[in-house]
Amino acid sequence: MARTADHEERRRQVAEALLRTVGRRGLARTTLADVAEEAGVSIGLVQSYFRTKSQLLRFGVDHLYKQAEARLRAVSEGPEPVRSVRDWLFRATETLLPLDDQRHREITVWLEYLPATKTDPEMARLHQDTTAQLLGALVQALDEGVRLGEFRLGLDSRTEAAGLVAFVDGLSIHHLVTGGDDFSRDAVRAALHTYLDRLLLAPESP
Repeated sequence: MARTADHEERRRQVAEALLRTVGRRGLARTTLADVAEEAGVSIGLVQSYFRTKSQLLRFGVDHLYKQAEARLRAVSEGPEPVRSVRDWLFRATETLLPLDDQRHREITVWLEYLPATKTDPEMARLHQDTTAQLLGALVQALDEGVRLGEFRLGLDSRTEAAGLVAFVDGLSIHHLVTGGDDFSRDAVRAALHTYLDRLLLAPESP
């Protein structure tokens, strides 16, 4: 059991080194030798786990997605209680924004990986499956919000979930690439609040 745990820990170490290297150098300029140097291990060790760069990239993306999934779970399971469905939605989607160094690096790498999903079927499947899981969680939350009366009746939860994912992706890209006051940390958080507030029940007319 210990040897298996060490094996998985070493694979995670290499995956983290991959993400750091791609974040600095870009995907095209990253080699197995670069990753080995970043991880502080021999290239032979890296190749013993991953025979090709493609295998290493797939593992790195899977590792990235699992980190994002863990942060989403922590919203529900963490010490700070969730006050409402709307509160959960904001906190969950905020974990997807590049608002700290770790998430900034992850989104930078994610943008480098996206083109690979057009030519690598396994990368495409991984991206599609992960997106489907995220959409499923958001749909479930939106349906619960409607049931509890937080969100307006007749809400198309699947369409709204897809729109929310696309909106968060857009905020992430502009925060990374465009920057400035319009897409600062505070600005993208405020935009996310505004977006979610539009899903709330409209106030009754006097």
